[in-house]
Amino acid sequence: SSGKAVVSTQSTGTNMTLLFVLFLIPLPAVAGDTCGQDRVILGDWFVAHGSPSLLEEPIPELVSVLQTDPYLDPSNPPPTPSPSFCAMQWSNNTVGGLRKYRLANFDSEASARTANYSFTHRGHCASCSTLQDLGVYMRQNLTSATRHCGILGILSSKLQRNCLRDIGFSEECISIWGYNIVNTRKECFWVCIKSAVEGEPFNKPDGSLNDCLQCDEDKSGPNFKFFSGRTRRNSGIPSAIKRPDSQVYHMEHCYWYGQL
Repeated sequence: SSGKAVVSTQSTGTNMTLLFVLFLIPLPAVAGDTCGQDRVILGDWFVAHGSPSLLEEPIPELVSVLQTDPYLDPSNPPPTPSPSFCAMQWSNNTVGGLRKYRLANFDSEASARTANYSFTHRGHCASCSTLQDLGVYMRQNLTSATRHCGILGILSSKLQRNCLRDIGFSEECISIWGYNIVNTRKECFWVCIKSAVEGEPFNKPDGSLNDCLQCDEDKSGPNFKFFSGRTRRNSGIPSAIKRPDSQVYHMEHCYWYGQL
């Protein structure tokens, strides 16, 4: 299926029409990352069972709502530990019939397995590492959905935040997505307007990113990867944006409990 959004806005003394063509490219319903399950059903399960309110202490430091914009500090992002893995473990404690869970950082796959944890993504745990956000990443094409939120953000930061909330993100993850969108709009606005008006696909014929996505990758990507923790690529989740296989951490998310 496909959809189109046209946004018109006015600035002082200037009429400016912003045309964004959003191609809603569906993700494969069943793929390696979903353990043979329908991705919408499994994604919805993680959203319903993975709220940050279910996290048990100790919670990794970066799994939090960002209080300041990391893009304002030119020294960001900090060095990233390598290798690092974010893993989860279900608790026997429950809240409202839902099991609590833990997130923890490990320096190797072997050490996480020894501690009886399941990988949830490669790299350290941070603002989007909750299982709620895993479900959001898994069940839909986020490229089009978050771009729509960015369009709304031109009109109002409240509209942008509500849009991200409606997608299903946790408040922790919304904080970094919001800062990321604002920075990309600041750094890549006219490049992205040109890409949208020309109807550029996400990838060029040679497989490289279109100019808008490449600008976002260069200007906003490093901070986003560090402070979000989880990305589609490091969670093994397919995306409408084609990436080199070497950038994708192939894994499965087979750690639900009960019935889907």
